[in-house]
Parts: sequence; C-alpha cells; structure tokens
Amino acid sequence: MDMERNLLLLVWFVCVTTIYFFVPRAKAHEFVLCFLVCQAVGWIVEIMLVQFDLVAYPLREFPKASDLNITFKVVWTPVASGLYYIHRPRANKWTTCFYFAVWISLLTLIDGMLAAKTELVEYVHFHWSLMAIVFSIMFLSVHVLVSWFFRDRKVFRKEASEG
Repeated sequence: MDMERNLLLLVWFVCVTTIYFFVPRAKAHEFVLCFLVCQAVGWIVEIMLVQFDLVAYPLREFPKASDLNITFKVVWTPVASGLYYIHRPRANKWTTCFYFAVWISLLTLIDGMLAAKTELVEYVHFHWSLMAIVFSIMFLSVHVLVSWFFRDRKVFRKEASEG
C-alpha cells in the first residue's frame, strides 16, 4: 500500500508542476475551462462505471465519502485533457487524428498499467481496451463543449482589453 500512496503523491506533484510549467498564461483560461468540464464529465462517467460494478478502486483517498479515486479521475485526467486541448495541432485532419490517438493510447496504457501493477484500479467486468473508448468519449465531449464556449473569440479579446 505504501507504493500506491507514494504513487498518488507523485501524481499530484507531477500534475501541479505540469500546470505550472506547461500551461502558458495566454491559454490559462482555456485550460481551466477544460479542467473543470473534464472533471464534470469524468465524474459522471466514473460514477456510472463504479455503480454498474465495471471498475473498482480498492485504494481511495476518501473511502467513506466516495467509491472513486480522486487523484486519477478528478486531477490526472482533467490535467491531461486541458493539456491536450491547449496544445492540439490545428494543421490538418490527419495530424489532429494522430495527436488524438496518441493521447488516448498513452492514457489507456497508463490506466491499464495501473490496473495490472497496482491496487489503485481493478477492472471487475471491464477490459482495459474499453477504457480507450471511455477516454475518447470524455476528450471529445470536453473538446466540443470548450470549443463551443470559445466559439466567438472577439468577445474574449474585447473583455481582455477592457479589463
């Protein structure tokens, strides 16, 4: 259990330092909105996975309050989603699809390794490959919602120049 707790602390440290060093101030508002939207979407998705007994989290930060692992589902995934959104390529469709596939594959690989090597995640009636679909749905819904919110860039430039 000590390794798992140290891993949770490491994830928190990595997430905070990543935000500090890899989120430019000019895109901080986009990152924050992605972070919050991904938390909302991720919370709903994870609650459904836990309630339908598809995934379990044996080691949790708040075992009496929630059946979810707060570190990975409320911090790690939203940070990854925010970084994905603010650093996404806008060149062409193939580059965008490749970038998306790399992010989803990396997150699925990390989640699968956590399930295999630690006691943080346990797939009860679930397979790690289905997590790629879950991550894809989450990232695409976050992308659509945040893009919709920032659809009129002139409004934000006008407010920034007035403030």
